[in-house]
Formats: sequence, C-alpha cells, structure tokens
Amino acid sequence: MKPLTIFFGLSLLLLAYNSISYGQGTSKSQTTAGTENLYKGTEVTLKAHVTKKPEPKYTKAARKNQIEGTVVIHCVFSATGEVTHIHVISGLPDGLTERAVEVAKKIRFIPATKDGHPVSMWMELQYNFNLK
Repeated sequence: MKPLTIFFGLSLLLLAYNSISYGQGTSKSQTTAGTENLYKGTEVTLKAHVTKKPEPKYTKAARKNQIEGTVVIHCVFSATGEVTHIHVISGLPDGLTERAVEVAKKIRFIPATKDGHPVSMWMELQYNFNLK
C-alpha cells in the first residue's frame, strides 16, 4: 500500500466577496438572524488565530478510487470560538467532502477582534487530499 500523504491546507485568506454576494458594498458583511455582524478580514483589528487544526483522513472508497483534490469550504469563525455556517464551495466524492466538514467543526482558534471585542468573521478553508 502506498503511504498516504494528506496535505492539510488551511487558508486564512478571507472571502473577498463582491457586493452582490455580501452586503451590497456596505462596510459590514452579511448578518445572520440571531447573531452579531460577520466581518471580513479587512474589517477586523486582529484576524482569528488557529490553535488546533485536525487533518481529515481518507475514506476507503476514496483511496480505492484514487481520488485526489481539494475541498473548499466557506465558514464563520465565530466570536464564541466555534466554526459555524459551513458551506461547501468545492467538494470531492467518496466521503472526502464529509471528512473535511467533520474536521472543520473541530478547529480551535482565538476569535478575531474588532476594537478590542471578539467578533465573528468569514473564512475559507482548503483541505488538500493527495495520495503518495
């Protein structure tokens, strides 16, 4: 069996959505009912800092079918320290997308701050699956 190499890529690049996607050009990003405002990286004083980023494991089916590629997820790193509002932008077959979502929920981080207060911000996560 080939050794399995999973390159876990966590991109702390923020989503630079155009005005049609979020906020129609306003300074604050989209708000979600019942939650505080969500910010882009350019709108916060300090960006979220990841302290724990688990790596997803291959499924048997994906290994058998030699699936490789990247799962891209947009999510919120909340002011309370949880990853929420997970949306898959680009997935992979054979359970790899589900594995990426599972580990994204387990990420631990120090929330972003704005004017000294913790805030929620949009993030993009990339999980690269490579068999080698």
